Amino acid sequence: MRRLFVLGIGGVTLLGSGLYFFVYLYRWEWNRALVSGLIFLAVEVALVGLVVSSRLTRLTRAVETSADHPARRSRIAAHLREAPDEPSAVFAWLRQSGSGSSAPVFIPILMGTGLALSGAAWLVERIGRATARNSSDPHLATRMSRLGPPPGGLLDDSTDPLRLLRHPASPR
Repeated sequence: MRRLFVLGIGGVTLLGSGLYFFVYLYRWEWNRALVSGLIFLAVEVALVGLVVSSRLTRLTRAVETSADHPARRSRIAAHLREAPDEPSAVFAWLRQSGSGSSAPVFIPILMGTGLALSGAAWLVERIGRATARNSSDPHLATRMSRLGPPPGGLLDDSTDPLRLLRHPASPR
């Protein structure tokens, strides 16, 4: 009953926060949409955590009850008897060699990687130096002035009926 209650409350919260997330996005209310999205994400993570936790609890109970089963114990013992005595030779090159060090494998790899990265950095620097422009271009200000607002501003105040309220005539 408790689990159903928690899932019901979580579902209602997910539904509500998800709905408001899209409502706030539609209204261009970004801060509220972020808060709704965070609530949605937090409840979603909490519900996933509850589900995973309950399944792990069930699995633990199942393992604990079957651990004492004699057939399972004999199956594990047979599997261990069939295991090879000698360890496999996976990654044998990482083990100690006759010289007592595995460094002869790694030093050329590290040196080669360092050399390749240094060469790539040198090449990027040379290309950047060859293609960079001078930042003191005399025509830059002229070209950038086109991006600025018009000299009188964006609105023409001469036709604004509220102009007198914002800029009252100065007393003479």
